Amino acid sequence: MAYTSPKTWTNEPLTASDLNTYIRDNLLALKSPPSDNYEVTAGGYTTTSTSFVDVDATNLSFTLNTGGGDILVSLVAVLNAPAGTIVGKFDIVVDGISVSAGSGISSNYITTQLENCSFPYLITGVSPGTHTFKLQWKTSANTFGMQPKTQFWAREVS
Repeated sequence: MAYTSPKTWTNEPLTASDLNTYIRDNLLALKSPPSDNYEVTAGGYTTTSTSFVDVDATNLSFTLNTGGGDILVSLVAVLNAPAGTIVGKFDIVVDGISVSAGSGISSNYITTQLENCSFPYLITGVSPGTHTFKLQWKTSANTFGMQPKTQFWAREVS
């Protein structure tokens, strides 16, 4: 349900339709903004790609119908790699365009086999309409992976 800009009231009768549109519906829109999430429950993911690729184009991809404004995207994951230092990077793509111009929004230096990773990322100025958000990643060398219990979500916040 979309938020409707409040009405400027004049000396006129108050109707049930006005109350529903400008009060009830707007409160519902504020309570339940467009959002989506996915939790990796088994298996996890791995990549050996040295350029950004989708982690999972089906499950770690959201299509939100936004009212326009800011979208908060977040990842919480346990990363894994063979012993030794590698760099894993994450990026977010909105409608096929990288939010970081291809440089990534998170760099993760893995020196042991398991490392925690989490980040919120605020994407500002998203126009009203339907938008697709995807999580991408790459590695500097070797195999870079995510364990089960990874969470990825997006929510309109303004």
